[in-house]
Amino acid sequence: MNTRDYAVVDLETTGTQRGAGNRIIQFGCAIIHDRQLTEHISLDLNPQREVPLEVLQLTKLDPKKLEQAPTFKEVAATLQQLLANKIFVAHNVNFDLPFLNEAFQDVGLPPLHVTAIDTVELAQIMLPQAASYRLQDLSQYLNITHKHPHQADSDAIATAKILLLLLKRIDQVPGPVLQQLGRLGRYLSRETGQVFQRAASRRHQQPLPDHLVQVGELVLRRPLPAATSQPLGPVAQYPETFTAKMQLWGKLLRPRQSQFKMMDFIQQHRHEPAGRPLVIEAPTGIGKSLGYLLPLSYQLTAAPTPLRLVITTPTTVLQNQLYRQAVPLLNDLRQTHFSAAILKSASHYVDLDRFTRYLRQGPQNRGSVINEMRLLIWLMQTKTGDLDELQMTNYETAFFQSINHLPQLTASSPYAAVDFWRRIVTQAAQADITITNNAYLAQHLAEFTADQQILVVDEAQHFADDLTNSSHHYFSVMRLVSWARQALELLHTLIDNNDVEPTLEQSYLHLTETRSLLNLFQQELLTLNDSVLLLAHASFITKPVYLDLTANPDERQRLIGTLRQTCRALDHYLEASFALEQNFSASQLQSSTRQKVTDWQRLNTKLERGLDQLENAQTRLQEQAFSEFGFYLDLDDDGINYRFNWLARSHEVMRQALDQQFPRQIYTGASLAIGTDFSYFLKQLHYQRQQVDLLQLPSPFDYGQKAELVTPATTYSPSENGADYDHWLVAVILPILRKTQAQTLILFNSLASVKNVYYPLQRVLGGEREIMAQGITGSNDKIAKRFRFTNNGILLGSQSFWEGIDFPGQQLSLLIITRIPFESPKNPMTNYRQQQLASHGSGSPFWDDGLPRAVLKLKQGFGRLIRSEDDRGLVVVLDERLDESSYAGIVQQAFPAGLPRVKLANSLLPDHIHDFLKA
Repeated sequence: MNTRDYAVVDLETTGTQRGAGNRIIQFGCAIIHDRQLTEHISLDLNPQREVPLEVLQLTKLDPKKLEQAPTFKEVAATLQQLLANKIFVAHNVNFDLPFLNEAFQDVGLPPLHVTAIDTVELAQIMLPQAASYRLQDLSQYLNITHKHPHQADSDAIATAKILLLLLKRIDQVPGPVLQQLGRLGRYLSRETGQVFQRAASRRHQQPLPDHLVQVGELVLRRPLPAATSQPLGPVAQYPETFTAKMQLWGKLLRPRQSQFKMMDFIQQHRHEPAGRPLVIEAPTGIGKSLGYLLPLSYQLTAAPTPLRLVITTPTTVLQNQLYRQAVPLLNDLRQTHFSAAILKSASHYVDLDRFTRYLRQGPQNRGSVINEMRLLIWLMQTKTGDLDELQMTNYETAFFQSINHLPQLTASSPYAAVDFWRRIVTQAAQADITITNNAYLAQHLAEFTADQQILVVDEAQHFADDLTNSSHHYFSVMRLVSWARQALELLHTLIDNNDVEPTLEQSYLHLTETRSLLNLFQQELLTLNDSVLLLAHASFITKPVYLDLTANPDERQRLIGTLRQTCRALDHYLEASFALEQNFSASQLQSSTRQKVTDWQRLNTKLERGLDQLENAQTRLQEQAFSEFGFYLDLDDDGINYRFNWLARSHEVMRQALDQQFPRQIYTGASLAIGTDFSYFLKQLHYQRQQVDLLQLPSPFDYGQKAELVTPATTYSPSENGADYDHWLVAVILPILRKTQAQTLILFNSLASVKNVYYPLQRVLGGEREIMAQGITGSNDKIAKRFRFTNNGILLGSQSFWEGIDFPGQQLSLLIITRIPFESPKNPMTNYRQQQLASHGSGSPFWDDGLPRAVLKLKQGFGRLIRSEDDRGLVVVLDERLDESSYAGIVQQAFPAGLPRVKLANSLLPDHIHDFLKA
């Protein structure tokens, strides 16, 4: 393949649909000869039809020049001659080549029959850690100059440069991996896989480079030797004075008075009685991470016996930030070495055993093959084996569920010595600072050691909810029924084929016995289903149904008995299945039978997870400590069948376990108080005010100069849900977006409103600006990544976009909040909290739960806007309740006291916002 020329092509068209009268308006081509970019061609083409406005805005093409350009028919023969006998390359070849061939046929020429390869797929494989594979984003990732995106000549040249870099990387892939890639490559688009097959055929056997090692069937980055404990050197004294801190800071950091105050507060309370936590509200911009790390680093070394620190966060993203940024900064300041380890669940890591089995037996389709190939490349790069490095937007696919690590460590595995999860566990057991997440902490609390005595809960506003979420589990009877039915069908097929497969014939009795056990399990499932629906007093579920099992112990006991019988039947079937699997020799089975056995084994793995869920439900129903569990039914992901859910309401048991494990606890976050009142946060964790020491730090930002809160004079009541309200939102928001090009985040309280507002905005602005919407244009992670790449993007989000995302600097200048984020009472957790308040007479569901949670969430939403000293931005709130409600004064405490406020006539909003941002 390297001996032929490449023609790298890009087309701009009037629309993406073929066969709908769409035409080519620009043809770009870059020629590569002998791995050198030798020439490029650019042609504007008259489509002989009107070009949509959004296409002209995207491509920046002049419609008058297009009218004067040649038609495709006039240049078609020349283009065919140019492309003949060359390898056709495009970034998404399944668009460009068919579109071009249709154009040839429309003018009476035959279609091109050429070798064609796709740079999107090559990039996905060879650049496994890239955040995006769009041409513009890849160019930036690879430092390739791409001056005019969406113009065919510039796109073609950028694609050609990307191809050359990818080919160079492929040339460096070791022979054993090239052989695997070549075998899998036949499933790629068109002839893309031939790139790997040709490279493998040219590769002579040679030793692996020193940084790689072959283990089993895989080539891995050679693990570094286990880090030995390093002495921390002479123990210095904490810098008590401002002068001492400045000497330590030197030229490395900007001094922040609030950060120093936080450090001193932690240092001064180092001898507090055990069990008396510190609660610190530390607004964005004060350097919170270093604010607790620095004083605690002195306390770790000053203890008579060395202590270790555990930090827990709500997200794995924040874990990585602390590990990669905060801890290295601490070590630079202290000029010492505090070792750190990230500790999260095994499922975040690749299981080399499971991946190897998948390579041998996994379903071979284009989607799974690309993932297999990119993992083969990634394993030569990764030091951690953390699947998050791949920056995928969905780790719940069948592929990732088949290759991620199980909690068990298999000592007999050929990969045991290089197992990533084993390495993580070992590092965490020895590290001075262990960084985990709330879910892992809640589920593995007993695994922390006696010398891990200090706990920091970072972004603590999430902690109580995360404890509740960590106890949320469910089982789906209908999923189990479906898996059992599929497994039964496969067993029937294997039994029917026993006369033509010697291995099956030898196992005939085991097969029939296993089938009988599966039939018994199916019968128990039907009994369980009847029992659950009887509790709900319904034959099917259309909305959440809340079960009060504490009021009727007899019903609880009957359900426990039914669950016990179902678990026993499933356990017997799985034991028989595992014994049966030992009799099968894959090498002696025909390929079709071997695939059926593999499919059956996969279903058994799912049923084994189902057994864990059923046993968990049985345990929770029996344990007195979980008497306040909430049990409810809601719709499964298919929107038809139901799930049986349970979650913990009380955190007192967990709090007691935390106090026993961690004598010293620090809770810190940016949104712990409403105004100066911490009572809601403390109540969530069952603390009294006198049990904690509080510190509320002022924001370091001068909001009078950096930001402004704008509200419209005329509003539409948010209580008026539905199309009319959403139409009003569009009428207010659209003129603002037309007037300014600022990066804009629009926060909603429902995904239905996101959808209703997105489509009108897209119709009007889609050709000028990239508009991303939660639930419509991709996963949350994907659209957040896309938004960071744009410079005038618009992001419409709900739920998780109110918090936990960081768009510093020019990534976000305009924040529009459509309404105060009150939670829906249909949310099961909200329902349980508020029902408990009402039934116990311990407070008002609105004033003591709904309102404070909404204010804190509004505070977090505003926190997306100003993230650093250099940020500047404007927030628009479109909810009349901010000013015109009985609780307006409480809601307004979500915003900084010094934030300027402006109320304007709706018609004046666009100009005012434009002028503010421009200034």
